[in-house]
Amino acid sequence: MNRPTTRPSARPLVIAHRGSSASAPENTLAAFEAALRAGADLLELDVRLDGDGVPVVLHDETLDRTTDRCGAVAELPGPVVRAADAGSWFSPAFAGQRVPTLQQVVDLVALHGTGGLLVEFKGAWTPAAVAGAVATLRTAGVAGRSVVQSFEVETVRTLRDVAPDVRRALLVLHPGARAAAQDVAASFGDLAHDPFTALSTPAGQTLAAAQEVVAELGVVAVNPHVAGLVASPHVVAEYHAAGVATYPWTVDEPRLWVDLLRHRVDGIITDDPGRLRGFLQAREVRSSQDEALEERAELTLAATRQGAPAARLTPA
Repeated sequence: MNRPTTRPSARPLVIAHRGSSASAPENTLAAFEAALRAGADLLELDVRLDGDGVPVVLHDETLDRTTDRCGAVAELPGPVVRAADAGSWFSPAFAGQRVPTLQQVVDLVALHGTGGLLVEFKGAWTPAAVAGAVATLRTAGVAGRSVVQSFEVETVRTLRDVAPDVRRALLVLHPGARAAAQDVAASFGDLAHDPFTALSTPAGQTLAAAQEVVAELGVVAVNPHVAGLVASPHVVAEYHAAGVATYPWTVDEPRLWVDLLRHRVDGIITDDPGRLRGFLQAREVRSSQDEALEERAELTLAATRQGAPAARLTPA
């Protein structure tokens, strides 16, 4: 399968949710810079169009939650959107952070030289708008280390048609049967009411659903809410059997990281990429030490059986 990036030492990719949003205001250049410095493999970001048709990086439909201004992004001129303070709500230290354009984020990644993008296209996009956004990735030379995704099947279909060479993923809430976009909000309601029942998936359902979207959309990954994997861990193997990777979202608890590693997910989307990266590196060091001790123990046992003096078992 053509994976989005090569996983170092087979560890899962560290994917920074809206940048390093645990340490800086989400979807700002400060958050993306922090994530790159923390060693994130991919920056996850949300893209929508402002009133001038320019792709900007913002999760919500409005400016209300994460800036000092109000109003629907799609109805506001670009200069108004980019003049909003997108940092003070998080901390006075980030006052003056702005809503970045997709171009600004892409330029940051290109300048940094490492890391890629996991770009979520929010809502429905026309072919012309998709072409413009993808051209931004291509011109900066980061399209080859990026993945584009959406909850909207029609948007993923448009991405497939406009840019078939750029790798695509489908976002889902539930890892089983595919729900229409308008059902996602209702599914979140079901999740809050009864998370285990709402996201449990019968054996075989994920495999069938994933095979369907692979055939239809040519995706390389299907990315569900982490609760779906907690409720039904077998779905990871079913994704792999269908030939796709899976990057659950959004996972900030080490106890869940352990479970996801056990089931061999391909990436973990987290608000705290630095902490996840450190957690994975610590496990790699521990694994190397354990392997060295096991090797010394085997050599000692072999030498003892042959009558040679036993070597002392001390770490290398």
